[in-house]
Amino acid sequence: MRVGQEVQEVPRRLDPVREAIRAFNERDVDAFVALLDPEVELHSMKGLRKGREAARLWATRPPGGVQQTVRLDQLYEEGLESGGGVAVALITRSWHWEEDGSLASQEEMAWLLELRDGLIRSWRPFESRAEGLRAGGFENEARSAG
Repeated sequence: MRVGQEVQEVPRRLDPVREAIRAFNERDVDAFVALLDPEVELHSMKGLRKGREAARLWATRPPGGVQQTVRLDQLYEEGLESGGGVAVALITRSWHWEEDGSLASQEEMAWLLELRDGLIRSWRPFESRAEGLRAGGFENEARSAG
């Protein structure tokens, strides 16, 4: 690039994985649901939830008690340039008491996300980061994750 040459920003597509985590943490359920494919499948600890309305119910947290937040530690992506593909998010899930913000518990885990047309089509949690990486096709990274 030559000195003095104007650089134009290239519009980037919204990063659905990072944006979904942000929306979930901020309790922005409408923004969270907007990032989901109409036929989304959430494989929650309480069973399979299908469709945006089921996802909305899953993501809606009543006030008080213990509240969950998610920190993205590392993201592995394959084939997302075209709007599809797979991502494995290594996350730390924290539970805090809403009343005083104190930490109730914390755990490291992995989320496997499949995308279609720039939207999250499937979400599956893994208690083992290595298992999540393997399921997403990131075998080399899984070896180093233990």
